[in-house]
Amino acid sequence: MASEILGLFTTPEQYQQNQLAQARSRAFQEVQLNPFQQAALGARTAGYQFGQAVGGALGGQDPQLQRITQRQQLASQLDQSKPESYMRIAQLAAQSGDPEFAIAIADAGRQMQAGMATARKATAEAEKAELTIKQEKDFRDELSKLVNPTEEDILRVATKYGSSDKVLSIIQTSITKAKDRQERLDIANERVQARLDIEKDRIQAQKDRDLDRATTQKERDEAQRKFDERMKQADRDSKEALAKIVGSLKQPPAPTLTTIQNPENPSETITVDARIYQGGGKNAAGVIGLGKPSAAQEKATLLKTQMGKDLDFAITELTDITKEGGLIDQSTGSGAGRLVDLGAGFFGQATKGAIAIGQLEPVADLALKMVPRFEGPQSDKDTKSYKEAAGQLANPTLPTKIRKEAGKTVLRLMKERKNQFVTKELASEGVGASPVSNPSSGQTSKGTKFQVLPD
Repeated sequence: MASEILGLFTTPEQYQQNQLAQARSRAFQEVQLNPFQQAALGARTAGYQFGQAVGGALGGQDPQLQRITQRQQLASQLDQSKPESYMRIAQLAAQSGDPEFAIAIADAGRQMQAGMATARKATAEAEKAELTIKQEKDFRDELSKLVNPTEEDILRVATKYGSSDKVLSIIQTSITKAKDRQERLDIANERVQARLDIEKDRIQAQKDRDLDRATTQKERDEAQRKFDERMKQADRDSKEALAKIVGSLKQPPAPTLTTIQNPENPSETITVDARIYQGGGKNAAGVIGLGKPSAAQEKATLLKTQMGKDLDFAITELTDITKEGGLIDQSTGSGAGRLVDLGAGFFGQATKGAIAIGQLEPVADLALKMVPRFEGPQSDKDTKSYKEAAGQLANPTLPTKIRKEAGKTVLRLMKERKNQFVTKELASEGVGASPVSNPSSGQTSKGTKFQVLPD
């Protein structure tokens, strides 16, 4: 109910119950509660109730009860979702002579209006923040698509996606730069013009001297011809000098930034300007700085680190098993011996040779998981030979001498080609695999090819 929500008054029923309770209390104080007095208390209470009923029948009513009833009727008309409904009920309450209720209802309406305004403000700010984030992302994405952008290109993108502050900042920066360039151009133009005036005065003086020395018309014509030629050359020199100055004041095009793998350190990336980068590591020309590793590169780095640990462990284990008296010498090394192992196993027993084979199997599996990257036309054949040698390590049907030599071959390759090993996981990430065509590659303005790293 509205009256319960607002907490402004009790219901008529609650008021009558309170009045009845007060009547009982007064009667209790006036009489002592022996059996006859209890009967008297009941009579008094009944008399109070009868009096209330008779008074109501004759048109009389408790003023406070009348006000409570009136408030309840007004509250039943209240729409608690609309602040204007509170104001309408407050106006009706004031007109009916209940200013206390009118003030309370109006205050509740104003509180609702303030709460709704706060909620709208919070929603608007959240939407504005979301829009700002999206605009900033769109702004950066659009800028990244520009090739050698001019100030006009950047301003066009900023006007489309940037905030008003960003646009104003870019415009002010552009105006400042343009003003600075114009001032420098004006100064340079004045200097060039001053030098031209001096040069023309010198040429004119030379002409005057030539005419003074001339004695024939032919000599005077030659003096005029030289004068005209010198003046034209002076004008050409002046224009050329001014053109060089204008060219030097032009805004250089923005760099074309690309993140690539550092050729000198595959575990890191570098950001380069593809217009001038011609290859090399982080100190080469055209390198802007170190790049942020991509997710794929970070994963590849972890895989290579783990492979390095596995490789070191495998080298240690292979060294132990191939030495004299090692696990290979202790293991089963013939078909007949394998049958003995199987027979013992049928009865729940294990021979020393079978136990040694069980210890050799994890080492063989580890060697098979890592394969060196062979180069040249024999690479597939060499890879197959390595896998066959690694697979022989724990084969109990082969003589121990053959398996020991296979183990030594695998050990030698691991030591000699330690930096050429890859795992299946690394190969799937494109690390250590044979070069393939990739549409994400490119080349610099000088023709140097590079590979763009995946995101």
